[in-house]
Amino acid sequence: MKKFLAILTILFSTTCLAQQITNEMPKKLKQFVDNLETVSANFTQIKILPESTKQFKSFGYVKFVKGTGFTWHQTKPSETVFTSTLKTYCVNGEDKQLNELPYFNQIQQMIDSMLNGDISDFLFAFNVDYFDDKNGWHLVATPRLSALTDFIQNLTVYGTTKNLDKIIITYADGTIIILQFTRSSKDFSDEIVC
Repeated sequence: MKKFLAILTILFSTTCLAQQITNEMPKKLKQFVDNLETVSANFTQIKILPESTKQFKSFGYVKFVKGTGFTWHQTKPSETVFTSTLKTYCVNGEDKQLNELPYFNQIQQMIDSMLNGDISDFLFAFNVDYFDDKNGWHLVATPRLSALTDFIQNLTVYGTTKNLDKIIITYADGTIIILQFTRSSKDFSDEIVC
């Protein structure tokens, strides 16, 4: 009987969590997207390698234009490392097509769907734990698909209904990337020339 009750408790908890994800997460996501409009943010990227005690930092900015997408510009203190527009990206002066990146189209479609309030693609690709507290919300996503588990261990996103604060990506090889965002009053250019 105890085993049966334990199984029922687990099933009930899982059902409650799934309902929380499907109800609360889209609601918060919609509030978040509604508050974005056109917004620019500065970011700091911290890279931690498993074999090193050093932290490697780079800086840049990202701009989101509602209905259009993201422009991303990353720099080190004195050199451009990576820039991206909607269709192309640039590494140290070499212009490339974004759709040549592995899984880019699938990831782009997933982000577009999420920004329109549909998280079904995201929930198909990831197991998600969603948490809501007085400081905002955060979610922890672990991949369900083997193609993703070979590449990424987990993804944690922190935000409020107005801001995306931080993203932590832990790769399968132990590398950790921390992206910290700060809203900017500066209006960045929509296009970046490679």
